[in-house]
Amino acid sequence: MNTHLRQSFTQAAFGSILWIFLLSSFVYHGLNIPFDYVWNLIGIGVIFGIIFGVIYPYLWGYSTFKASVNIVLSTLINSLGGFLVVYLFSGDMFNLIKEYALFIILLTLAGHIIAFYYYSKYENKKLADSLNKFKK
Repeated sequence: MNTHLRQSFTQAAFGSILWIFLLSSFVYHGLNIPFDYVWNLIGIGVIFGIIFGVIYPYLWGYSTFKASVNIVLSTLINSLGGFLVVYLFSGDMFNLIKEYALFIILLTLAGHIIAFYYYSKYENKKLADSLNKFKK
């Protein structure tokens, strides 16, 4: 489990850092970016790595919490991480969206509920297929 989570973190963080640098090069095209802002971009990648490379795989693959607890934890962690990422990218952008925080959290909750429905349906079908395979 630890090896899998470590590899998952590394992949998610490195991929996110590459994407963030690529996207920020389009946003800040032709502008000089201060060196300390580069640390913000690396921090964004690390946050993505922690959320999508460690927390999500642990919650949905290894934990024994109820589905409702996983959904609420995923929603809160994703929302808080998202707000932190927006703040690190641009304080002005964060000030624009912070008044919509409740709406964003509710929208994230709805997305997690829908995703869990399809994920559990997929997992149940995969399990049923493997059981039917053994039956034959």
